[in-house]
Amino acid sequence: MVGLTSLWLIGKQISFNRDFAKVLYDRYGNIIQASVSKDEQWRMHCDQAMPAHLKKAILLFEDEYFYKHPGVNPLSILKAMKANFKAKKVVRGGSTITMQLARISQGNKARSYVQKTKEIVLSFALELLYTKEEILNLYGQYAPFGGNVVGYCAASWKYFEKPASQLSWAEVASLAVLPNAPAKIFPGQDQSSFLRKRNFLLHKLEAKDHFDKLSLKLALKEDLPNRIYHFEARAPHLHQYLKSAKASNILSTVDGNLQAKAIETLDHYGRTYSSSGINNLSAIILDNHSGEVLSYVGNRDHSANQTNRDVDINQAERSPGSTLKPLLYGLAFDDGIISPGSLMEDVPIFLNGFSPQNYDRTFSGLIKSSDALTQSLNIPAVNLLQEYGVQLFIDQLVSMGFENTDKDDDHYGLSLILGSNEVSLMELARAYMNLARTVSKKAALEPSFQLNNRHQRDHKFPISSVSARQILEILTEVKRPRQRDGWEHFNSKQKLAWKTGTSFGNRDAWAVGVLPSYTIVVWVGNASGEGRKGLTGLSKAGPILFSLVDLLPREDWFGPILHDYKTTEVCLHSAFKLGPHCSAGKIVQVAKDAGQLKTCQYHAHFVLDSTRNYQISSRCYDVAKGIDTNMFVLKPRINHYLKLAKGQDFSAPKMHPDCVNNSHQLAIIYPPSESRVLLPREINNEHQGLISKAATANSQDTLFWFVDNDFIQYTVNDHSLLIHNLEIGKHAIAVSSISGAQTTTVFEVIDE
Repeated sequence: MVGLTSLWLIGKQISFNRDFAKVLYDRYGNIIQASVSKDEQWRMHCDQAMPAHLKKAILLFEDEYFYKHPGVNPLSILKAMKANFKAKKVVRGGSTITMQLARISQGNKARSYVQKTKEIVLSFALELLYTKEEILNLYGQYAPFGGNVVGYCAASWKYFEKPASQLSWAEVASLAVLPNAPAKIFPGQDQSSFLRKRNFLLHKLEAKDHFDKLSLKLALKEDLPNRIYHFEARAPHLHQYLKSAKASNILSTVDGNLQAKAIETLDHYGRTYSSSGINNLSAIILDNHSGEVLSYVGNRDHSANQTNRDVDINQAERSPGSTLKPLLYGLAFDDGIISPGSLMEDVPIFLNGFSPQNYDRTFSGLIKSSDALTQSLNIPAVNLLQEYGVQLFIDQLVSMGFENTDKDDDHYGLSLILGSNEVSLMELARAYMNLARTVSKKAALEPSFQLNNRHQRDHKFPISSVSARQILEILTEVKRPRQRDGWEHFNSKQKLAWKTGTSFGNRDAWAVGVLPSYTIVVWVGNASGEGRKGLTGLSKAGPILFSLVDLLPREDWFGPILHDYKTTEVCLHSAFKLGPHCSAGKIVQVAKDAGQLKTCQYHAHFVLDSTRNYQISSRCYDVAKGIDTNMFVLKPRINHYLKLAKGQDFSAPKMHPDCVNNSHQLAIIYPPSESRVLLPREINNEHQGLISKAATANSQDTLFWFVDNDFIQYTVNDHSLLIHNLEIGKHAIAVSSISGAQTTTVFEVIDE
C-alpha cells in the first residue's frame, strides 16, 4: 500500500509542457495563421482523441503489447539488453510507450542505466495515474516528430497540410515511425531509411489484417513527405487580436477562401496606390444574419520597408469623415425633424467661428434630404446635427457601439458629423451591420470572431426598422466610382447601399457597403496618419468596396416596408407637414413612433393683381380685383444660392409699383446675423476688409448701406460692399432699398 501511495505521489509530480502553439483555423478547419510556442516548438494542442488508424500504426510499431503490460515490458527490456550487449552499443531501446512518455516528461535526457531506472519508476506511476487511452493520447501529443515538430497533430499539418483524421494508411505509417529516431529521420532527412521503415510498418499492418493486399500495394506507391510546410499567413492581425484567448486552437468564423480573395483584391489596388504614397489598406466583411466575421484583413502594407505592417487598422482609432451621416439622418427621420424628401438649406453658415464647407466649395441653396445625403453635403448635415443635438447624437453613437466617441459635446462640437471624433473600422462595421439587421427586425449583435464563442450581446438599435430601410434605400443612389458608371444596366451587378468618407487632410479614405446579408467596410490611407492628395473615399476606397462585393453571392434586395409604419400627408414640394398654403400634398411612410414633422414654411399666400405679376395690398390696390394664390417662395438668401446653382428663381412676386415693398424682399447674405467673423491680417498686421453681400427681389433696386448707423455708400446691380477698418467687437450693417425695404444684421469681428 505504501508503495502504491508513493507511486501515486510521484505520478502527481509529473508534468508536461502546456505551452502550445497558437493556431487560427478558418470556419472549415483549415489553418490560416499560426505561431510557435514560447520555446519555439510546433507543439499544437490535440483537441480530439487520436484517430483509430494512427493509433493502430503507432502501437504496432512502438509497443505491440501496450494494453498487456503495466508500463514496462520485461521481455522487451531483456531483448534490448541482449542485442545491445552483442552489438557492444545501443541498437535497441526496449522502451514501452509509457516509458517513452516518462522520458519525454523528463525533457528527453541522455540515456543511461540510472536514467532508464528512473523512467521505469515513472512509468509505473503514469500507469497508476492515467488510463491506457490517456497515456496513448499524451504520447501522441508530446512525442517528437522531427525538428521542432512535437506531437502528431503538428506533424500531420506540417508534413501533409491536413488534420490527422484525414490521413491515409501510408501517411499514418509515415508519422508512426518518426518518434523512434526523430533526430535522424524526418521529411527531407535520410529519406531512404524513412521509406524502409514506413514500408516495413505497412507490411506489418497488412499482415495484421488492418487492410488488404491491394490497399498495401497502393499505399507502398504513395510518396513520402519530403519537406516541412509553412503555414499560410492569411490573418496575422486577427491572429494577434485573438491571441489573448485561452484556447490554443481557435476555430474562427473566417471563410478562408474569401479571406484569400479579399487579400488578393486589396493587394491589386495597393500596388497601384503605393506609387502615390498611399501604402496601407484594410477591410472587413460581416455576415449580417449571424454577426460572424467572414473576412478580416487588418492591414496590407505596400510601403518599401513595410514599417507599419503589424498595425491592425481594423482596431485603430481613425477619423470617420462623413461615414456617420446616414446614422444621423436615420435618427432625424425617427425624430420627425425631416423625412426622406424634406427640403434642407444649403447656404453658407457661420456658427461661433465654425464655417463648414461642402467638398466642392459650392452651395445648392435648397436640396432634398435624400440628395443631401447621397451627395454627402456638409452644410445640411451640420444644420441637422445642430437641430438634433450634439450630445444626444453622441449618446446614440455610444449606444450603437462607438466606444471611442467618449467625449462630450463641448469637445466635438458640430464638426462631429464631419469626423472630429475617432472610430475604428470594427465600430463602423458593427453599426452598419446592425442597421441592416434592424431592417429585418432583428436585434443588434456584437460581431463574432469564433465559431465556438457565440455569446454575442443582443441589444436594441436606436434607429427604427422603417427609417433604417429608408436610409439604405437612399444610399443605393450614391454615385458609383467612374469605372462602375452604368452599373444599373447590367443584371450581374448587385444593388448596394454604400457611403464613402474622407477625413480632414486626406488622411483616411472610407467606403462602407451594405447588402441584405453582408456588410463590407474598406479603409485606405497610411497607418502613420500621413495624408495624401487625391486620397478620398470615392476614388480610392470605393473601387475596392465594389470589387469585394463582386466576391459575394448575388442576392435580392430588402423587401418593401410592411410593418411598424404609419402614413402621413406631407407637402408635395417640401415633404414637411402639409401647411395651410401648400398647393398639393402626398402620402408618405414614416416610422410608427416617429415625431411630428414641422409644418411647411416654404409656401405663402399672396394676392396678385389681374396680370398675376405683382402682389398687392388693400393700401394700394382694390383687393376685390385681386387673385388669391398660394406659391412656393424662398427667402432671398436661400433663393440667391439656388439661382446660382440651378438657375431657378422662387422669390416672392414683386410688389405692385403703387405699393410699398416689404422687408422680406431684401436680405443680407453675408455676414449672417449673430455670426462671428475672423478677418485675416495683412503683411502690415492690419485686418483685411469685410466683403458684405445683399440680395433683393427687385433687380433694379438701389441699396443704401449703413455700418454702425453711419451711411457708407449705395450699390446698384452688384450689391457687394468692401468694408474697411472694422475693429474687434460687435457691429451692425443695415441696408435699405430705394423702394423702402430694410434689413439689418448684427455680427462680431473676432481676433486670431
